[in-house]
Amino acid sequence: MSAITLLKRIARMLPQSLQNDLRRRYRANRDIIGVWNAGRTDAAWYCRLSGLTGKPRQGILQARIIKSYHRIEKGLALARPRPCFGSDAIASLIDDIAAYRRQFGQDHVIVRALQTLAEYDRFNAKLGQPTAALAAARGAESITAASTEGGTIEVTRAAIHEAACHDLAAFFQNRYSIRQFSDVPVSEALIDQAVRMAQKTPSVCNRESGRVFLVADKNKAAQLLSFQNGNRGFGDQADKLLVITASVDCFLTVGERYQHWIDGGMFAMSVIYALHSLGLGTCCLNWSVEPHVDRSFKAASGIPDGQAIIMLVAVGHIPEKLRVAASARRPFNEVLFRL
Repeated sequence: MSAITLLKRIARMLPQSLQNDLRRRYRANRDIIGVWNAGRTDAAWYCRLSGLTGKPRQGILQARIIKSYHRIEKGLALARPRPCFGSDAIASLIDDIAAYRRQFGQDHVIVRALQTLAEYDRFNAKLGQPTAALAAARGAESITAASTEGGTIEVTRAAIHEAACHDLAAFFQNRYSIRQFSDVPVSEALIDQAVRMAQKTPSVCNRESGRVFLVADKNKAAQLLSFQNGNRGFGDQADKLLVITASVDCFLTVGERYQHWIDGGMFAMSVIYALHSLGLGTCCLNWSVEPHVDRSFKAASGIPDGQAIIMLVAVGHIPEKLRVAASARRPFNEVLFRL
């Protein structure tokens, strides 16, 4: 007889209340061990695929370049920038641009970095502080203000207010998690439009880690939804399934080890509100799973391992009438605190 079998027999001889207490303790200890094991798995995953260690891949180099040139953009956006500010960022940016060009050529990231450097150069030249190193880094490329994507642009308060000052109280109040969908197909053009809108989501150093994987095939969607328990009874009614992720190679330091959840969550909310603004119904399907479920889902979906899955989103048109959860909110004084 094995030791485990013997212990089980002894446990059955104990009073029921003590048996129940032992079960609770066993489950609690099992769950604590599970948390530690999952945490170690997550840490190893972050170290392997982020920019923390190892040879820089294209995504990691892009993130480093964006981080550096965005530091310069932020400096140029101040009311009174210091002459020749950010020399350390400039030096690393020039090195990374050269490395990136050697390996991957020139793309939108390099163009934006060069445009930012050009504005930085012009700013310092006006102050009698030439920066010849930047001119050498730019080479012979023609960087024109007409196609500015990097650097800064001038805007007015009136323009911002005109575009933004709408009463959004009703917009937020009438966004519900929809669990009844009509059978009208959702145009992929609407999904495209929502994702483009969501691209303006703030992200750390403007690195834009958010990604969306669109599943239009119903059989494929059903297969993937089987990994998530919260869609039972309605998931099959959704016309489209979105998997929202954050690319972990956008993050470079120990301090950013959780940033993919933060940036990815903000991006996901923007996608959801964008879809809401276009008249579509959504239901967020949480992805709080153990590592082995995450691996199996990625294998079934084809989503690369370097993507942190933030959530799944069921998308469809809203029927004429339906019932939704009331979802009352906490009292306001439990949410806002004045320090």
